[in-house]
Amino acid sequence: MLRNAKIKTLRIAQLTVATIMAAAAAVCFTFAAPARAAVIDVQCVGSFNRSFSPAITVAPQTVTVTEASDYDTCLIGPSATGAASLTLSLTCVPATTAPPETETVTWNDATGGTSTISWSAPTIVGQTVLFTGTVTAGRYAGDSATKLTSGISYLGSVAGCLLGTPISSTTGLVDSIVLTQ
Repeated sequence: MLRNAKIKTLRIAQLTVATIMAAAAAVCFTFAAPARAAVIDVQCVGSFNRSFSPAITVAPQTVTVTEASDYDTCLIGPSATGAASLTLSLTCVPATTAPPETETVTWNDATGGTSTISWSAPTIVGQTVLFTGTVTAGRYAGDSATKLTSGISYLGSVAGCLLGTPISSTTGLVDSIVLTQ
């Protein structure tokens, strides 16, 4: 009888260990799946030109801003051009906020096509503007988008504007535009 008790205890211990091992294996296989790395579809740099209508002055006024971007140097993906337009109140003093905007990007390769990128309200620090958004339609739909720009003429124009010379356009660099899956 003592022998039967030992065998029963041994089987319970084996069953307990087997159950724990099976549960541990399930956890390991469930949580050990490799994380999916982001795939970069496009990574480019370039330049932009913004025009203001009417020209920006000392007095706050509603202005239509039209932006044309050239994404002409690409490490990954095709080169492209971008176009956006928005209306907001501006003065000579550099903006620290801006509304969300939508940009249409036209791809310069054999497959062509366009992408519509919905940018969230950008973060603006001095002449540097950080945009984040999503490709909502067209080529690369569903991708996350990030764009960093540096204005090279706007702050130089501010002093003249404060002295009475309106700002009708500015230029700058697209330090990067990246679209990722």
